[in-house]
Amino acid sequence: MPSGDNAKPVQTRINSETSDCLAPWAYYDDELLELEKDHLFKKNWLLVGHINDMPNPRDYLTLDAVGERALVVRGNDNQIRAFHNVCRHRGAKLLDSPCGQCAPALTCPFHGWTYQLDGKLIGVPAENTFRNLDKSRNGLVPLDLEVWMGFIFIRFQGGKQSLAEMLRPMQDEIAAYKIAQMQPLENTRYDDIRPYNWKVFHDIDNEGYHVPIGHPALQQLYGKDYSDHLVGGVPLSYGVINAEPAKLWSVRHYQKLLPRFAHLPKKNQDCWLYGGIFPSMVLGLYPDSIEFYMTIPVAIDKTRVRGGCYALLDSRREARAVRYLNRRINNATSAEDDNFVRWLQDGMQSSVFPQPNLSSIEQGVREFHHRLQATLPVARLKHHPGTGKVAQANLRLS
Repeated sequence: MPSGDNAKPVQTRINSETSDCLAPWAYYDDELLELEKDHLFKKNWLLVGHINDMPNPRDYLTLDAVGERALVVRGNDNQIRAFHNVCRHRGAKLLDSPCGQCAPALTCPFHGWTYQLDGKLIGVPAENTFRNLDKSRNGLVPLDLEVWMGFIFIRFQGGKQSLAEMLRPMQDEIAAYKIAQMQPLENTRYDDIRPYNWKVFHDIDNEGYHVPIGHPALQQLYGKDYSDHLVGGVPLSYGVINAEPAKLWSVRHYQKLLPRFAHLPKKNQDCWLYGGIFPSMVLGLYPDSIEFYMTIPVAIDKTRVRGGCYALLDSRREARAVRYLNRRINNATSAEDDNFVRWLQDGMQSSVFPQPNLSSIEQGVREFHHRLQATLPVARLKHHPGTGKVAQANLRLS
């Protein structure tokens, strides 16, 4: 039941009212969404980009998410740093574009306060008009930053666990891909708003049960040998490319043209591998390239979806061809999933929406829900706790 004027408190014992998976109300409640933003997205690592998206001094990337603004800049000393993209005077954005190259110093376009690329405040117009202004205490506010295998992550609020520690279970599995050496592939970046709750996107993405029916291309590509695993708390999924030629043109030619890649071990030459990074990112690793995609909640029925592809330099015609075919296959899959996500979200408003009845090969959905519920215990409730009482119930259940 969504929050609103008609939402009524439910007085029940917790033991009889908890659920193994998220109830429909958890996808339509504004109060829960605010808790998700604060406890899931501000406190966990979010991907901004790759070191080769900003290879030169003064290159920068920005990321706006859940009410916060991040700025990542490569300094004149070649060091990458992250700051809140907030001027210390009146809070204006210092840089507004998603990427680019800045001046040798950052000047706020509002009143002209100027900062070195290491965040130090060095210039204040009409400085003598400010009472007791200490420039040394008004530099840009730094953010936690970690570069993992070439990917740049930031965290808006500090936490105990480093990204490297969290992802250690998948590190050995993917080290051979040489991700840090990869370059961005042209025309593969996207960043758009889609009309559904962010969690529904991952409910679809966290299981392969729908692949045989819902994704003909993927089924013909690796459907005979696809499996989901949880390795040290990190979701990993493997699909071994079928030997039998596919019927679909894109898949058949991908199978036929896929060359060998000298940097990959034998087991990865014919494997599509996916790794999940909590709360909302997936890393897809293919023999020819890799991709990331992630969601950021905007509203209960509005989600920002970002993604892009990277690859090692390779001038072979076969490599260029299979990268093109890879995008055709994945773009078709994304369009299919988009329909499933919309249908599932709409179905949650139905009076006969079923209780979770998951197959053993949908275990990834259950694990995703369990991790959300571990962070936000109120999400275990079958029924909405009442308007204005979600945060209170979450504290009571913690």
